[in-house]
Order: sequence, then C-alpha cells, then structure tokens
Amino acid sequence: MEMTNTYFSIYYGFIAFTLLACSFLVKPGVKGWPYYIIFICTLAIGGLVVKSYLLAFSALLAFFVIIFRLRLHLEKNRSIEVILIPDRDDRFLNYFLDFYKDDIKRYFPRFDFSIEEEFLVALLFSKMETVGLIIAEIRDEETLRICIDYMVPKYRNSQLARTFYQCELRYIDFLGYSRIFIEPQSKEHNNYLERIGFKLVDGKYIN
Repeated sequence: MEMTNTYFSIYYGFIAFTLLACSFLVKPGVKGWPYYIIFICTLAIGGLVVKSYLLAFSALLAFFVIIFRLRLHLEKNRSIEVILIPDRDDRFLNYFLDFYKDDIKRYFPRFDFSIEEEFLVALLFSKMETVGLIIAEIRDEETLRICIDYMVPKYRNSQLARTFYQCELRYIDFLGYSRIFIEPQSKEHNNYLERIGFKLVDGKYIN
C-alpha cells in the first residue's frame, strides 16, 4: 500500500510539473487555449478529490500563470487611437497637463508647459481611456523634435507601453516626418529611449 502511494505521489507530481511547464508554453489567444484552462480547473478539483494537494496547488498556480499571461497578451494587442489636438487652449488638454504636471516634470524637466503654434499635439486613447500625450516641435518638413511622449503611470510598466511607442512612430510616419529626435531629459526616460532602440548621437537621441 505504501509503495502504491509513492507511485501515485510521483505520478501526480509529474502531472503538476507538466502543468506548470505548459502554463509558460501555451500561448494565450491561440485556438484551443480556453480548453487548457478548463483542463487545469478539472485537475485542481480532481486533486482535491483524491487529496493530492500538490496537484491541486500546482493546477491553481498554473491557472494564475496562464491568466496573467493572457492579461499581458491582451494589453500587448490593445489598440491605441491618436487624436490630434489643434486647439492649444483645449480644456481637456490643459486639464490633462495640470493633472499630471508633477509627473511630467519628473520625466521631462526641460518642458515648460508652453505650447507654441509650431508644435504638434496629440492625445492617445485606448478603449476611450486617455493613456498618453505627444507634444512635438515641427523643425522642418521632415523633422520633429519630440518635446514629450508621456504615458500615464497606470500603464507605464505594462505591455501597452510598447504599443504606445509603436503607435507613436506609425503616427509620425503617417504625417510624413522621416526624422525624429529627442533631447536627453531624465535618467528614467533616457533609459526608456535606449531600451526601445534610440541611440545618443551628438547629444540627441535619434531612432
């Protein structure tokens, strides 16, 4: 009887290990992945029934891993809309700048909050929620100097941040500008620029 319990423990332990491994390998969003979640839940209940708490715990842990990865997948593929703001006195724009003023100063200490006529201003939305702001100075027909490309704190460390950057570049390219640069402002933002591919050349970050 003791030997049988040992075999069962090894068997359930192997299933538990496989579940955890698969939770990192199964790609959320692909066809059939919901069945994996159902399978995990079934094993969690089964583990409780046969009193294999290792199996039940591992199935529950695998469930949380796959749900977390699903959340990252949805954020990564979440669409962003860019809305150009032609009016420098737009009430919502000024409310946004005032609300995030201290945080904007932290990342963009050179920005003086004065928006000139030759500036391009756009707010970025996702699911009707404001996620960021781009303010750029038009230097010539091909060149933009990015004054700020600010993302709200809620999404700054999420997968949506990379979508924000890609959307920013697509929008700038859509407007017909082929060259962009950003002057160093803060250590945090400089590190971010380097992480997404900008290079520091002659005191300016270029892509």
